[in-house]
Amino acid sequence: MHMENLASIGIWLVQFWADEEPVDQKRYLEESCKPKCVKPLLEYQACVKRIHGDDSGQKHCTGQYFDYWFCIDKCVAPKLFTKLK
Repeated sequence: MHMENLASIGIWLVQFWADEEPVDQKRYLEESCKPKCVKPLLEYQACVKRIHGDDSGQKHCTGQYFDYWFCIDKCVAPKLFTKLK
């Protein structure tokens, strides 16, 4: 094959892949993992309900929020790394 033909094929491939809209696999995997993290979600929601109406700003649910997302991330990580290119 001539170099000109290889170059044109390479340009075509770059354009082809550039036109593809990348799909964020992490978001899909997060949705699939949410049913496995119901307990931390319920704890977070209970905290939010408990502190609703607190005007002092001293109460928060940061710990429960991070516990929930830690559970999601722990579930997603092994699946996500197999999908990365």
